[in-house]
Amino acid sequence: MSTGLTARLHLSREKRLSARAVRRRQAAEQVTFADLAWDHYHWEQRRLNGSAKDVQAADGYRDTRAAFEARHGEIVSEYWSITEPSGVALTRKRAPRLLRLLVDDVRRFHRATDWVTRDVPAIADVLFACETLAIKATEVLRYTSESVAMRRILAVASELLGQVDRAGGKPDADYARRVANRQQRELQDIEAYYRHAGVRIGRMVYTQGMLIGLFVMAALATAGSLLLTGFDLLGWERPLQTLLVAYALGSVGAFVSVLQRMSGEKFRVHYDLGKRNLYMLGSYRPVLGAVFGVFTYFVLASGLLQTTTPSGDTEFFYYGAFAFVAGFSERFTRVLIKETAGAVGGGEAAAPTCDESSPEAGARS
Repeated sequence: MSTGLTARLHLSREKRLSARAVRRRQAAEQVTFADLAWDHYHWEQRRLNGSAKDVQAADGYRDTRAAFEARHGEIVSEYWSITEPSGVALTRKRAPRLLRLLVDDVRRFHRATDWVTRDVPAIADVLFACETLAIKATEVLRYTSESVAMRRILAVASELLGQVDRAGGKPDADYARRVANRQQRELQDIEAYYRHAGVRIGRMVYTQGMLIGLFVMAALATAGSLLLTGFDLLGWERPLQTLLVAYALGSVGAFVSVLQRMSGEKFRVHYDLGKRNLYMLGSYRPVLGAVFGVFTYFVLASGLLQTTTPSGDTEFFYYGAFAFVAGFSERFTRVLIKETAGAVGGGEAAAPTCDESSPEAGARS
């Protein structure tokens, strides 16, 4: 009897400890930057008043900071107001070690400044602009350019709060406007840097998306070939080999076309779409090239256009060259589609509205 009672008491104690741990974890996940700013202000006031040994305030601040960093990453730079429970900070959450060459760290700008700027709307407006620009930089930029932009934004926000602190928390309206105007000009310089870097990052992300698309298309071609030959649906003969060459060179032609436009500064990417959307747009480009390449092979091999197809070994290179051109030039493919539609009696196909010579054509394709 006593053994069973002891076991039940032990189990009940474990349940209580587990429930307490769950509550602590849930509370940690709900910690906001405003909570951290308040605990820091409370602890800082104790230090300024000479009670730096207040263990409860120090431990409370450390616990809140640890919970905040566990959720958002390490605080790499910060500024805390000494007149009100307010502050700004920059966090960085490291990417997994094995993926750091491919995945960037997550950087975030955090702001809790409503208390200290409630009487200085000019400075509050610039701080809001800082947060807005930080959101755009986080979604668009990567690696060094993102780190530079975020640190410059934090420097502007820190300077604004520092000027409020130096005025004892209540700067006069003229002084606040001068400070706000000066930092607004600095913020405009940062935004110009963001736009310039965004163009470069957008191109890089779009190119990486195309590389992903090429790898996916190669994997699909390999799997399809193995299935067709493995189930004896098609033999590994010249028709299948030519089809795969047209498929591959159409994708490569589309990839080379975009690279050529990028080198000539004729290719624009809407970088403000965000990194994920640019990856997707870039991955579609080799798919279109492969479709155009295979379509060109089918049209030429069918004899619809009554072209003279070379025989022998040159036939292989003939189809490959046309497939590359079809992936490379949308204008060529449009003409081919119109000619094919006319040959089968369907009239002229409606020409796409997107002109291949347009700088934005590659980004929309």
